[in-house]
Amino acid sequence: MLIELLVMRRLYRHDHLDQVLATFGLILFFNELVRLVWGRQPLGMDLPAWLAGSVEILAGVPYPQFRLAVIAVGLLVIGLLYLLIMRTRLGMRIRAGAADRETIGALGINIRLLYTIVFSLGACLAGLAGVMAAPFLAVESGMGENILILTFVVIVIGGIGSIKGAVVSALLIGVADTLGRAYLPVLARLWLDPASASNLGAALASMLIYLLMAIVLAVRPQGLFGSYHA
Repeated sequence: MLIELLVMRRLYRHDHLDQVLATFGLILFFNELVRLVWGRQPLGMDLPAWLAGSVEILAGVPYPQFRLAVIAVGLLVIGLLYLLIMRTRLGMRIRAGAADRETIGALGINIRLLYTIVFSLGACLAGLAGVMAAPFLAVESGMGENILILTFVVIVIGGIGSIKGAVVSALLIGVADTLGRAYLPVLARLWLDPASASNLGAALASMLIYLLMAIVLAVRPQGLFGSYHA
């Protein structure tokens, strides 16, 4: 909350790029501060006992219960966010404030308080994401750095401000990345030895999502669903 009061409120009058750069700089600063104070030792987090098993989603195909729980929580968050942003008075004010802060401020809405609520909600969602990812990853400072750029790609492809765009874009990126890592090395083996094909396939798969982003931006600079689309 202190960061929002001291830093973010000074950036709300600037465009999204300034806010992204500022928050990215703060992430790097506080990650290093945490490492200096508490060290770099990662911590493990065990699965809850009631989610440690697996279920058969298809005959002979077990799937971990915790991963199903992660999917369920993700769907629940998407649904609640959609209802909040698109079906409530607060959501209407958030969308209006993002589109034209001066006008909504002139109508008597406390725009600073509104942005503080949005910032706090985002921080809570980031914390929830960290808790859900902790059993898969080591709990440490900077555990979310690896997905920052990927998150940015998802937002750009889907369209800034669009919940539907974020969902569709995330699924599209996930499928493209998975299929690329699975099949590009196989295709590369038609011309290269297995070791070189695996390295080339992994490199091409990593480039695939950025190529997809470039194609989308060339065709639709505002993203698949545009700004503030339902």
